[in-house]
Amino acid sequence: MTQPDLGAALDHYRDLAPRYDRRTRFIDAIRLRAIASLGLKQGEVVLDAGCGTGWAIPHLARAVGSNGRVMAFDPSPEMLSIAATRSAAAPVDLLEASAESVVLPHPADAILFSYTHDLIRSPAALANLFRQVRPGARVAATSTKLYARWLFPANWYLRATHRGYITNFEGFEAPWAVLAEMLEDFRVDTGPFTQHYVATGRVRPAVQVAK
Repeated sequence: MTQPDLGAALDHYRDLAPRYDRRTRFIDAIRLRAIASLGLKQGEVVLDAGCGTGWAIPHLARAVGSNGRVMAFDPSPEMLSIAATRSAAAPVDLLEASAESVVLPHPADAILFSYTHDLIRSPAALANLFRQVRPGARVAATSTKLYARWLFPANWYLRATHRGYITNFEGFEAPWAVLAEMLEDFRVDTGPFTQHYVATGRVRPAVQVAK
């Protein structure tokens, strides 16, 4: 399996950071669907993995309330500096780190992967995160995937327009495949005529104890 290129991603997002929110405003609805699918409760701890500019942070903070906690990390200092401006609604731990190396200050009840294609294609990244969550932690992931194969002109367009956001296109037809192996009660809500998906499940106990 080809691994994502973190160095290339950091270069991309250094340039993208000031324009990222404006360029991604059309995916707000699917991001809200992913957040809702976590079924967050007051007082819970939720992790925004690869949080980028922190668009999801206020929404997560409202869902867990003032007695809950939001954790968020991203390897891009430029993206994280924007996320810091959105962290006043509730206690938020912002960490500059990659998913492979991050050490979480609290065990999470739920994890959001919002447009983190490279991250969820990395078994090492997912294993590090899942070892640090509560038993059976809930997971929701959303991002872009290819249309049906016979819609090849649309798929060519997706690949061309996503090169500034994704460094590893392996598995772009089913980006959730690695997650599916590590989660139970796994399901994907998508279709052949959409580029979007929401994948959900719970972290398998065997994944949490694996070294």
